[in-house]
Amino acid sequence: MKAKDFDFKLEPGLIPHAPNELRGRHRDSGRMIVLDRTSNAIAHVNFSSICDYLRAGDLLVLNDSYVVPNMLLFRHGEGTAWVIICGHEPGRTSIAAFRPVDIPVPGLSLIAAEDDQLRCRVLSPLPRGLWSVAFEPADRLALTLEQHGQRYGGSTDPAGPAAQRANTASSSWRSSPEAYRSVYAKSPGSLQIPSAGLHFSEALLDRLTGKGVEIAHITLHVGATELLSVRRIAEQEVEDHKVRPEFFTVEPVAAAQLDRALTEKRRIVAVGTTVLRTLETLGLSMARDAAVRPQTGWTDLYVYPGFEFKIVDALLTNLHRPRSTHLVLTAAFAGYDLVMKSYAEMIVAGGYEFDMFGDSMLIV
Repeated sequence: MKAKDFDFKLEPGLIPHAPNELRGRHRDSGRMIVLDRTSNAIAHVNFSSICDYLRAGDLLVLNDSYVVPNMLLFRHGEGTAWVIICGHEPGRTSIAAFRPVDIPVPGLSLIAAEDDQLRCRVLSPLPRGLWSVAFEPADRLALTLEQHGQRYGGSTDPAGPAAQRANTASSSWRSSPEAYRSVYAKSPGSLQIPSAGLHFSEALLDRLTGKGVEIAHITLHVGATELLSVRRIAEQEVEDHKVRPEFFTVEPVAAAQLDRALTEKRRIVAVGTTVLRTLETLGLSMARDAAVRPQTGWTDLYVYPGFEFKIVDALLTNLHRPRSTHLVLTAAFAGYDLVMKSYAEMIVAGGYEFDMFGDSMLIV
């Protein structure tokens, strides 16, 4: 399938750069476009009306991961260097950029400036000025980032001193971190925001559970920043793109909830592409009619048209950028024609906002 088939014109002004709460809005005040796959119908509603589309017995699956800073200051000898974490890899290694750029050499060990128990060991060079590194102990990284890190604001080209390129929203993120995470978030570790859940308020979740909707929590840490150009498909063919592996956990309680819902043929509603990828990764390893088992591991599942879904029945997701893997995933789930028709409607109608702080789409 041609990647150009997922192109459309998106004006930069339609992409907000801060969450609703920091723009004087309620979390659940955004717009939502609803795609009905059975009737091919499209509806334009407010997000708070999601209660009208979910029903008693539905299992709503939420990703409880939240974003941590991706830039940390380290010491080396008498000097210091910023380490910008661009992605995590299986085997407890990471991909990083350094500022100054001439600091890293294979074998160099740096000590976190604010936590002398955390080290960064330089392993080997990678393309585009990046490096393979190991943080030791690996389990300490997320906590140190959360306590002492900064957000790096570079795009796909991390040129210039990192201290000067820190995200312009870094100060607001530091003063109001709760605005950048879902109300149910509890697991630090993502390098980018799992954003579909930002739309839910506690009151709205209470309304859903009061209606009989069951809620389950899984964890997938978004494992790569846009420094690695992970979302935009540069290849001509959609199938030639590669996605990076991400770490997920499905605990026994959530596995049991999923298994009951499947057995009882109740709808499983994924909140976000992270949840869908996690659940369908479970599906790939399941024999027919087998029980859902707890799992912890890495997924590099890339979902594009032609994928056979085994677990997810409905999907809540954000409105995505052109030519992105997220847009391709929604087309795989809802059908290319319906998805692209809905995007055309949103552009013509106006008033919709896109990307992680924008509006949402519900596919039923």
